[in-house]
Amino acid sequence: MDISFYICTDFLSKIISSMKKTMLLVYIMSLVIALAVSSSAMADTKTLKVNLKNGNEELAGVKMYAQPLSSSVDAKAEEMSLDGNTFALDVEASPEGLYRLIFIYKQTQTIVPVYAKSGNAALTVDMTMDGNMPVADNDDNNKALSAMGRFVSANDRMMWEKRTDDKAELTSMLRAYQVAADSILSVYPKCDATVTKYINMWAYTSTYNSFISLPNILGVRPDALPVKGEEVMDKPYRVVDNPLGVVFPIVPSLVANFLPRQASLKEQMDSLYANYTCSELTTKVCEAVMDKYLSRFDYENKFEEGLAELQEVTQKHGLDKKYVNTFKANRSTVKGSPFPASVKLVDADGKEMDFAQFRGKYVYIDMWASWCVPCCREVPHLQKLESELESDEVVFLSISIDKNKEAWKKKMAELKVHGNQWHDSEGTLGTALNVKGIPFFLIYDKEGKLYMYNAPRPSMGFALKELLEGLK
Repeated sequence: MDISFYICTDFLSKIISSMKKTMLLVYIMSLVIALAVSSSAMADTKTLKVNLKNGNEELAGVKMYAQPLSSSVDAKAEEMSLDGNTFALDVEASPEGLYRLIFIYKQTQTIVPVYAKSGNAALTVDMTMDGNMPVADNDDNNKALSAMGRFVSANDRMMWEKRTDDKAELTSMLRAYQVAADSILSVYPKCDATVTKYINMWAYTSTYNSFISLPNILGVRPDALPVKGEEVMDKPYRVVDNPLGVVFPIVPSLVANFLPRQASLKEQMDSLYANYTCSELTTKVCEAVMDKYLSRFDYENKFEEGLAELQEVTQKHGLDKKYVNTFKANRSTVKGSPFPASVKLVDADGKEMDFAQFRGKYVYIDMWASWCVPCCREVPHLQKLESELESDEVVFLSISIDKNKEAWKKKMAELKVHGNQWHDSEGTLGTALNVKGIPFFLIYDKEGKLYMYNAPRPSMGFALKELLEGLK
């Protein structure tokens, strides 16, 4: 959309008399940018309409949600409004023309991709019910997508129903997704390139999903499967190395799992960037690999060499420095590390508290929150342990990670807690200690250094009591 505007000469002269020319230029440029952003946002909004035919049945009980599918659009699914037999929603336009419909009917949820690319403000898709599944039938693109959806659903179900461990039959069922994709695309040869690419990636990810489900389907260990992944799947970089691959949630972990096994971080990242060129994909895979690396690293015994490798990898591939910063912060999980000094802790009155006040005592810490049911179940055990412990060498400290301080206070009153009750006011303790879930328990020694990470929980009873009473 072209933007044109005019400034009256008289008006301009008045402004110049009261404003420096540089300030006027800033004002004009700001106005241009604001108008451009506004018009861009308006141009990217489309009205998606879905006309659904369901025989004589009413659609009042049907719910439908829509979400654009694109590497450049990160939008949540929103509920579509219903008028007669038409669902409608103003959505951020997918540049690729792909949208995900979440259809809820008779307590069954079905996810259906549709293709609706047009230069007009309204995008319309015609659908009819096939059993409990809506299928799009307004053009070859949507007919192909619906056909693929029906096959994937049927083959997924057959994998679980047959539960065969015959290698030939199993291989045939796993390869069937791609066979079906090829067949469907031959029936609908006029499909746009985007839809063709999407269907091929859908077949590939469906094969992978079924393959990684085999241990549960057959009740065996992954290394005892009768078929190997490379026997039924092509190399991922030949299929998913493009921005459209990112719209499949499973793809980043899929690619990560195909990187060299039992390899160093450097070898894995070198393989990733040597084989994949799509930046949207490599960024997400990198995050998956790094999250796994950071959460499982042996900080106690290999911190220095791990830090050196991570710094080398980060510099070589131009990665975000957050990974190195997180790695350094995670050292606080190593035995002998001091309690994080940067964390701000306060009591129920908002008074800032200093962990150093416990010097000379062992400190048993309970990290919890008012909304955490398992946490609250531990509280009576913790209170009992504290009252029965026969040792003057140990103090107890409960630290809430509640974002809502009032909810924390209310829950303390309900549980009738006592003793040292502190609040992580800035929500940084979990990150500083690399804690992924609560309740979580730690023990610090008399010098304020970590003695035990992931300590036993109070409900273990005598085992924990014996451990604490043995601390000298």
